[in-house]
Amino acid sequence: MLPDAWEEEEEQRRRERPKSNGHAAPQKADPRELQLVHFAEIRPRLDGRPLVKNVLELDQTSLIVGAAGCGKTFLALDLALHVPAGMDWFGRRVDEGAVVYVAAEAGRGIFNRVAAFKRAHGYDEDAKIPFATVPSTIDLCHVEAGDVDRLISLIRSAGLGELRLVAVDTISRALAGGNENAPDDMGALVSSLDRIRDELRCHVLAVHHLGKDASKGSRGHTLLHCAVDTEILVELDEQSGARTATITKQRDGETGAIIPFTLCQVELGFNLDGDPVTSCVVEPSDQPAAKGAAPRLSAQQTIALQQLTNAINIDGKVPPSCAHIPPGVRCVDEAVWREYCYRGGITYSDDRKAKEVAFWRCSNALVKANRVGRWEPLVWVVPQ
Repeated sequence: MLPDAWEEEEEQRRRERPKSNGHAAPQKADPRELQLVHFAEIRPRLDGRPLVKNVLELDQTSLIVGAAGCGKTFLALDLALHVPAGMDWFGRRVDEGAVVYVAAEAGRGIFNRVAAFKRAHGYDEDAKIPFATVPSTIDLCHVEAGDVDRLISLIRSAGLGELRLVAVDTISRALAGGNENAPDDMGALVSSLDRIRDELRCHVLAVHHLGKDASKGSRGHTLLHCAVDTEILVELDEQSGARTATITKQRDGETGAIIPFTLCQVELGFNLDGDPVTSCVVEPSDQPAAKGAAPRLSAQQTIALQQLTNAINIDGKVPPSCAHIPPGVRCVDEAVWREYCYRGGITYSDDRKAKEVAFWRCSNALVKANRVGRWEPLVWVVPQ
């Protein structure tokens, strides 16, 4: 079979798969004919579609793993909310689209975490983005239970639009009593994840716990680690409180990238006893730097700092003497800096809300890192 014909056949199979946002009942995949592709017919595949640039690819499977309390669910949910919002995730472009988050472990406890995200990112309570959660236990281990069929059918009938991601939190709950150390049970779960990915044509992300010996990786049979395309290890340094997510496996890419983050508390209201109800949201933090070195800036922060320099060079003025601003330093209004950042590509998104969030994060991070001085409404670059 010639390369063009093979590509056409592959594309035809993709078109014939059930749509992720239709209303048809789930169908069993027909047995696929085995293919034989000769050496001379093989060409590079250059049509990969990143879900999160340099982190996750569409039509693949990934795993976020970490010890209890490290923040892995907060990080997974944060990623899952950035995709439908069309917001860059830690300075990395996302492929905007619908997301379904299966909160098998947290159940309805996931509601406060989503509400905290809304509040922290300036969304009204009734704001709409193509995100939905399934706050229920689920069985992805025992095919006869029928939960895989029900989940696929539910997502297809949801009317969310073009699906990008299904997240399953956690592997332990999705095993539904199966033995995570047994290859049969873990293999059945992996097959279910594969089926969700293939039938819904999306990325599937699962959240999992570390084993008792953290050096040996995720809990249970190694079949799971071998099956996923990407694995991200989330860790909490008990002494410093620093949280990091490290890409420890990429089937076709580089590993070792570190994503430092912190959890910030958000107040949601008060309960019947008048006590405050809170949850947390993920915020980028500076990676621990070598002694005497300045913290490394993210790509977005670098753009924001450069745009402040541009704004000051063109529109900057020395303000009247003030105890809060160093003498002789040129400043601009923060609103001017913000507009420079919008025009300067602080985010790939054209959405005004996404731009506002990106600027808010970068400006606060730069002030916290002592790279930018702020005395409202003025800002300036802090000499290093």
